[in-house]
Amino acid sequence: MRLIVENRFALLGLVAIALTALFGVAAVTQGVDPGGAPEAATAPVESDLRLCPPPQGEDRATTTAALATGAPDGGGEGELTAAENTAEAAPVGDSGPFTRTGRLWSADTSGAEAATAVTARGTMAAGLEVAQATVGEDDPYATEVRCPAPATSTWFAAPGGITLEGLRLFLANPDGEPATANVDIYLSDGPSYSDDTRGIAVEGRGHTEVDLTELIQGSPAAVVHVRTNAGRVAASLFAERGGDGEDWVPPTAAPARSHVVPGIPGGGGSRRLIVAAVGDTPATADVAVYTPEGRAEHETLTGLGVPPAAGTFLSLEGPLAEQPGTAVVEADQPVVVGVAMDRADGDDTAYAPAAPPLAGPLNGTAVVPAAPEGTESSLVFAALEEDAAAVVTPVDADGRAGDPVDVEIPAGRTTAPDLEAPEGAGFVVEVAGGTPVYAGRVLTQGSGGDAATSAQPLLPAPARIVLPEVDDSLTSVVP
Repeated sequence: MRLIVENRFALLGLVAIALTALFGVAAVTQGVDPGGAPEAATAPVESDLRLCPPPQGEDRATTTAALATGAPDGGGEGELTAAENTAEAAPVGDSGPFTRTGRLWSADTSGAEAATAVTARGTMAAGLEVAQATVGEDDPYATEVRCPAPATSTWFAAPGGITLEGLRLFLANPDGEPATANVDIYLSDGPSYSDDTRGIAVEGRGHTEVDLTELIQGSPAAVVHVRTNAGRVAASLFAERGGDGEDWVPPTAAPARSHVVPGIPGGGGSRRLIVAAVGDTPATADVAVYTPEGRAEHETLTGLGVPPAAGTFLSLEGPLAEQPGTAVVEADQPVVVGVAMDRADGDDTAYAPAAPPLAGPLNGTAVVPAAPEGTESSLVFAALEEDAAAVVTPVDADGRAGDPVDVEIPAGRTTAPDLEAPEGAGFVVEVAGGTPVYAGRVLTQGSGGDAATSAQPLLPAPARIVLPEVDDSLTSVVP
């Protein structure tokens, strides 16, 4: 044995023999065809974690709500629990776990001072969506946030300091170990940062608030990137215009050359598309706007120049003409986009991010949790290349499904159907057929000029996920 070890060529041969044996065991135990798997395998979603930020505003009611469609076969067990994201993890809402898929869960979180961690396991994690809404107790007021999952990178597109009086970032860490985050901001004249946005410590099962207001002054647009270099955080961004003109800014899609912003509410006031080029190369973008009347023609929609590592904006008021709409952005460099909306008096604001479509057998379903009492929900759909269809099923507080509503979505148009649903209902939206559908929900309290609105995209709520393909190559055996 000593002679073999001292001979490096013999030792190399032993290593090769060992790898070959391991390679064969991997192929046998995984049952993989040497030619590779013919198609991707799927597995049920069995766990999910969302963190809802502390509610903002005084003398207002906040409700955290969830709805899960459950496993496709209707079997299995699961539970949903809610607790403060603190070391003590005090329970939120009913003391026991919630175990009924297809039924609405909600809890009053008006007095929450820490993030609320909603944890789902088993079949309660399949097709799950969690949202937190705050409404006025006396006067119309509406803000809503889709409770985010913890991540290592999150992007936002928001107005700058010319429009806003405040921009605050909330970071929640669900893990026991500390996390560290950095925040990059892209303004009209370039990047902006400070010592306060570098190496932000978020203690285990804790949260941190970062005030970005001073860093966005003088800019009409601000794109915010939260990234961690240790651990993970759930990031939420709150924008304040003054008075009742405040709302959560939904996370938007990561930098790409093509984006779709669905669910832009109709109505008067400003509608501004925010675009930022996050690289060192300037970008040129073309914009297409689709309304219920079709694609809008407007001379301002082509050739939008975006400086490198900076943001700009484009008015959509003319192309939209106070109608609900969908914006498509095509750029020659990766960009980040979103839409900011407000009424002419500035007393109501809302934000729409870029979002993926509902499409395919796994990602063709979206879930809308219960709306707070005294509010109304409307859905906005769009199809781009081909005609599409969706089925909307309301779900009342007792878990009873209402009559499904078939929605026809013509190609190249935005559609806002009239939906009849009981107050406080949630919705399950399923795309019919294989054509991608872009969709959003608009939450409204009040009516007319006193109405308050908030907008959220409808994102896929899968019950099953695709597993990565594995074949019998050395890369699948040796990392």
